[in-house]
Amino acid sequence: MRAATAVLVLGCLVAPLSSARADDCQSVADAYDRLSKVPAYRQVAAMAGAPLMEAVIVGDVMYVKHGAKWAKMPLGPGGRVEMQKKVIPGASSLKDCRRVGPETVQGKNAVAYDYTPPPMPGAPAFDPQRVWIAVDSGLPIRMTSKQQQTDVVISFDNVVAPIP
Repeated sequence: MRAATAVLVLGCLVAPLSSARADDCQSVADAYDRLSKVPAYRQVAAMAGAPLMEAVIVGDVMYVKHGAKWAKMPLGPGGRVEMQKKVIPGASSLKDCRRVGPETVQGKNAVAYDYTPPPMPGAPAFDPQRVWIAVDSGLPIRMTSKQQQTDVVISFDNVVAPIP
């Protein structure tokens, strides 16, 4: 009888956690979906504290900085949305989603989530990631990965194409 009660209690505790994880995965997927549709953003990535990459995305054109020079990469109509859907097809593709809690990032109120993205074809599996989603916009403003030692900061204000 004790074992049955313990299983019932454990089931009641785990059931809310399971639905919270599904909601957490949806929040993460929605944030990245919104990112693929904003007019423009700047993304600065560092690895182990050293600058790695800077990109500016305006419409369906991506500009990537290589050293001191920018390269223009047209993505085609709807290219950003398509590219994002390849990385995160939907909430069900994410694993181990968990709301970590409120934090302030870049002076903005945000909610941090841990999650594991789906593997990309032909690439090694991703390790767990953390994303901070701005409360006011629902957009991701920072992403980190401990194993890969990456830190990506995303900004949306005054973003313009760096080259014609």
